[in-house]
Amino acid sequence: GSFAATLYSAQRGQFFTLPLPGRGHDLVQRPGSAECVAIARRPGRFAAAFSADGAPARWFSTKADRHFYGHGVFSPDGRLLYTSENDYEAGQGVIGVRDVMAGYAQIGEFSAYGVDPHDLLLTPDGRRLVVANGGIATHPVSGRAALNAAIMEPSLVYIDIQTGDLVEKVELDASLHKLSIRHLAMAGEQAVFGCQYEGAGEDQPPLVGFHRLGDSPRLAEAPRQVQSSLRNYIGSVSADASGEIIAASSPRGGLVTFWNASTHAFIGSREMEDVCGVADAPAHRAFRLTSGVGLTEIVDPNAAILGAQQALPIAWDNHLIRLH
Repeated sequence: GSFAATLYSAQRGQFFTLPLPGRGHDLVQRPGSAECVAIARRPGRFAAAFSADGAPARWFSTKADRHFYGHGVFSPDGRLLYTSENDYEAGQGVIGVRDVMAGYAQIGEFSAYGVDPHDLLLTPDGRRLVVANGGIATHPVSGRAALNAAIMEPSLVYIDIQTGDLVEKVELDASLHKLSIRHLAMAGEQAVFGCQYEGAGEDQPPLVGFHRLGDSPRLAEAPRQVQSSLRNYIGSVSADASGEIIAASSPRGGLVTFWNASTHAFIGSREMEDVCGVADAPAHRAFRLTSGVGLTEIVDPNAAILGAQQALPIAWDNHLIRLH
C-alpha cells in the first residue's frame, strides 16, 4: 500500500528509505557522487534525487504534457540527466535534458526517433545515447493500454548527446513488429536488449538480443522449455562486473536466464518467484536478484547461491542498481 526508494545492503539491511508518491521504476546513480535519482513508472511524472547523508531530496517533474517512462542516464561528468519521456499528444517519444546543478531544471529535449522510449544508456565513449523504443503508443487517459498493437514499430536507436542527431536506427524483422524492445545493458561496445512480446502467447519469439553499431541485431534463443517458461516477457537486463555474462529476468515466468555476452549462447537459469530486479554483484560472474515476494540473493550463472537468500517483509519492484 506504499511506495519507496531504498538503500540496502546484506549487512545493514534497509538503511535509508525515501517515501515516493507513487510507484517508481528504475534508479540511476550520479557519477562521482552518492546521489541517486528514482524515476516514476509510466505514466508517472515525478522524480527524486536523494542520498543517505540526510540532505533533503530534490524533487522534479516532467512538463505538464509529458510523463516519464521510468529510466534515465547521466552525462559522464554528472552535470546532465537524460530521461525517456512521452509527448503523448504528439504520440512521439522524447529525451528530456536536465541541469543537475540547477536543481534538475529542464534545459531542453530532443527526439527519441520512435514511440515509447523506455530504457536508455550511454555508449562507453560517453558520446551517444542508446535508446530502447518499445513501439507501444499510450496515453494517460487510457492508462497503460496499447493503442497501436497492430502497427507497432519498436527500434533501438543511437543518438549523439551533443546535438541530439540520430546516429543509427535499428529495427527487427517486420514479422517481429510486436516484439517491444524495453530494457538495456552494455557489455563493452555491445548493447544488450530485453524484449516483451505483445503478440500471441504461443508464438514465443526470442526475447534477448545483441547489437553493435553498424551491425545487424542478433536475437538469442533459449532452449524450448526455458523459452516457454519466460512467458514472452523480460523485465530487466544486466551485465556482470566483467561484462562477460548477461542476466535477463522474467517476473512472469519466475526465472532469470544467463547468457554469454561474446557468443550469445544460453548458459543457465535460476528460478525465483516474481523475480525482476537484477544487478551486477561485486564479484565477476555474479548477480544480485530481488523479487516481488521479498526475496534477495546473489547467484552465479550456474544458479549457485553465492550470498545467502534473505526474505524481507517488502515487495521489491522492477529494478535495482549496485552503488559504486
